[in-house]
Amino acid sequence: MEIKFKYRPEPKSRLLSVKKYAVDMYFFLPVSLGINKKNYTKMDFYRELNSYLKIDPPKVLLADLVKTEDEVSRLLIAAFENYNPEINSSNKDLDSLLKIYANIFKKAVKRELRSIRKAGDEEERSRLAQRLIQNFNLGLKNFRSNEKYLLDKNYKDTPINRSFRLIDEYLSTLHNKYSYHIWQIFEKSESAHGAKIRDIAEDSIFAERQYKKMKNYPVGEAKDFSQENEKFLFRWEMIKSFVNRKLILATRFDRDNKWLIQFYYSLAAGIAMIFATGIAFYYNQKFGNFTMRFFVVLVISYMFKDRIKDWIKDLINYLLKKETYDQSINIYDESEKVIGSIAQGFNFTPYRNLPKEVLEARSKTHQTDIEEDFAERVMHYKTRIKLNTKNLYKVLKDIRIRGINDVTYFNTSPLLMRMERPETNVLLVNDEKEFNTYKSEKVYHINMILVYKYEGKSEVRRYRIVLNRNGIKRLKKISL
Repeated sequence: MEIKFKYRPEPKSRLLSVKKYAVDMYFFLPVSLGINKKNYTKMDFYRELNSYLKIDPPKVLLADLVKTEDEVSRLLIAAFENYNPEINSSNKDLDSLLKIYANIFKKAVKRELRSIRKAGDEEERSRLAQRLIQNFNLGLKNFRSNEKYLLDKNYKDTPINRSFRLIDEYLSTLHNKYSYHIWQIFEKSESAHGAKIRDIAEDSIFAERQYKKMKNYPVGEAKDFSQENEKFLFRWEMIKSFVNRKLILATRFDRDNKWLIQFYYSLAAGIAMIFATGIAFYYNQKFGNFTMRFFVVLVISYMFKDRIKDWIKDLINYLLKKETYDQSINIYDESEKVIGSIAQGFNFTPYRNLPKEVLEARSKTHQTDIEEDFAERVMHYKTRIKLNTKNLYKVLKDIRIRGINDVTYFNTSPLLMRMERPETNVLLVNDEKEFNTYKSEKVYHINMILVYKYEGKSEVRRYRIVLNRNGIKRLKKISL
């Protein structure tokens, strides 16, 4: 399950040194799953969690991007024109621009593809699809025209030539991937519009395949489980990582907050020790050193000392549950300079301790009238992000970024293992008293409530995740 938050600092506040935002995720689990804090620990949760921060590049329409006068395109052309392999900054700047351009290109194509799927009628869909394929082909042509700056100056053996070829291969594979998506949209269409788009998509995919073969890029084979297809997919994952890592902010577990908890626990132990020592001093003076009564008082005081220490620790955990975190992560730019931090915390939270806004969101729109009386376990995952936006906007030279995307992946496999077999039989009788057995599925509902706080604002979203032992069946946003 992927959860993505988009953080876009207000233009007027971008020059401020530090900006903060917070994300709270509440997972309401049915008790029948048998999950609690004893058999599902913090370590279990973090093992299934993967997250990263990715810079969001500028939003550019594909129709504008394919024009050579577009700002990003002009920056790329200028970098090629002024490229000097002897200058380290020239290599670095052009390599960065190539990767940023590829990310912007991909984002523009995906936006166009969403417009095609949302179009009201087939004629409009076919018009948008034809425009997308044409612009994609034009964009590839313009991008590849920059190769002349490397060939004319005999820069074939430079690192930039390798980067250019990898980005070219990346865009070529994207072309065939998204062209095939367009073909699938019109696959079952029987109209002339649908047939026309299928022909255009097929011709475009075949032409790109021939180009890849000419450039000695892998194309895969029309076979199942072939080694060539295995190599092709492995290489594709490597190229994606090569392109995307430019925008992914580096993070490291440089420090954690456990010392703070240990400090508070030491205070609890100290308070308990003061109690026990005070009792010992008092009764030592009253009964003397070596008396049975003093011995009994001393034992009882030490028994209470341990209990007092545990009571104070529980009180500290309750009072500081909003301020303490399990781990803290530093965020770095390319020069290894800290530009922010992420604090993460996880625990099981009783219903009585849930914020009012979360309880109100959970109580709305039940599937059945008995659902509100149904007991649930609540897992609470919280993150607090601090960013030096002044330094963040300097990460990409000459590129005006929009903000960051905070992406979290949560693996539900440990939950699925606790579920019953999904296939079951239901015996039903109709109005004619005829009995029949019907197959059905046993599903589980997990309600997820997200609270996003930033710049004094707060947004609450709720989703219902329907799962069975085979995996996630569907995810639905619940209106609040």
